[in-house]
Amino acid sequence: MFYGWKLSLLSMGGNFMLQGTVLYCMNAFMEPLCQINGWTRTELSLSMALAALAGQAAMPLAVSLAARYPLRRLMILGAVLGGAATVGLGHAAHHALFTLFLTVAWAATQICGGVVGNALMSNWFHYLRGRAFGLANAGTSLSGVLLPLLSMALINHYSVAVAYTVLGLLTFGLAPLSWFLVRDMPQDLALFPDGRRHQPWVSKKHRTPAVSFSGMVRMPAGYFMGLAFGLTVMVGTSVMSQMKPRFSDLGLEAYPAMLLACAAALCAAVGKYLWGWVCDRFTPLMAMRLVMLGCMLGMGLGFLPSGIWSMGLFSIVFGVCVGGVWTVLPTVVAYYFGSENFLPAYKFMSVFILLRSAGYPVLGCSHDLTGGYGAADLFFLGLLALSLVLSFFLREGRAAEGQIHHHHL
Repeated sequence: MFYGWKLSLLSMGGNFMLQGTVLYCMNAFMEPLCQINGWTRTELSLSMALAALAGQAAMPLAVSLAARYPLRRLMILGAVLGGAATVGLGHAAHHALFTLFLTVAWAATQICGGVVGNALMSNWFHYLRGRAFGLANAGTSLSGVLLPLLSMALINHYSVAVAYTVLGLLTFGLAPLSWFLVRDMPQDLALFPDGRRHQPWVSKKHRTPAVSFSGMVRMPAGYFMGLAFGLTVMVGTSVMSQMKPRFSDLGLEAYPAMLLACAAALCAAVGKYLWGWVCDRFTPLMAMRLVMLGCMLGMGLGFLPSGIWSMGLFSIVFGVCVGGVWTVLPTVVAYYFGSENFLPAYKFMSVFILLRSAGYPVLGCSHDLTGGYGAADLFFLGLLALSLVLSFFLREGRAAEGQIHHHHL
């Protein structure tokens, strides 16, 4: 097996443990935390919003670190910080302390998996980049299949503290794996991207101009792309983080509601690899428009009359499409601005991903004020429509790697 796939699986593990703990596991922890500490869903949603805001603010920092320091050391650091913060979550009785630990754990997602994992995939893959990004980022959604159920079982049989401690110890285990496996570039092992025998083909007439972060500020395409993905990520992550409470409010018992939420996460994991294949088979820009259209369709299914079949259809369609967003995002960045410019362009995109933190209080306020998520869903549907419109301002003819991609096809 090409060595790059091992790194993709390791990045999947980082996303599995850390992204899963801060995002999907809240499906299991939200109600017990409210009961034990007397917190409201709005308070916990605000904690998630603040942690997500700080975590996403760490994204540009993580990009800068990835450009200056060995990726192996960053992966190790992320595993240690994330594991310690996760253990701390189980022993934080004060709301402010819980928010602090959640913030540290969320920031750690950027350097154990996250940005560092995407940087590794950009270095190790070229023609198979979409599938590599998809496999690495599938860990986030796969965690939603397994970790909430594990957390719920540990909470029911032991306590919230024990559940968070187990998750933290599992995260610590990624540190030695990163030390033994991670190599920044295929050239470090005398290899080439995708496991080929030579460097990827580049037209002699085609030269990708260097792009800096300050240069991105003057490029309208960066704003169209960043805002489109930022709004889509905001909708997707906030809705997926509270799937189980959503289904419980619609009348399902605890375990059936959790199983349906896990099914949505499984569909998101499948969607990450599926949309990676779409990026490689067609073009990343086409995949971007299709995935945003699919997210709109999935969100619209949430307005069907409540029932097990309508909830199941909503879980499948929304999960598959929302999962693909995290695969399409880095693939479009590398395709449109060039793999040589991936880190500065991705750093600019990270500014817009800060928008994801705004979705959690929207859901919390919608529930506390109206008793459900319908008002938030209507607002989110409008944001997805805006994202789709923005995607059409990006032209295929201006993509830096358009010629290379079409040569491969």
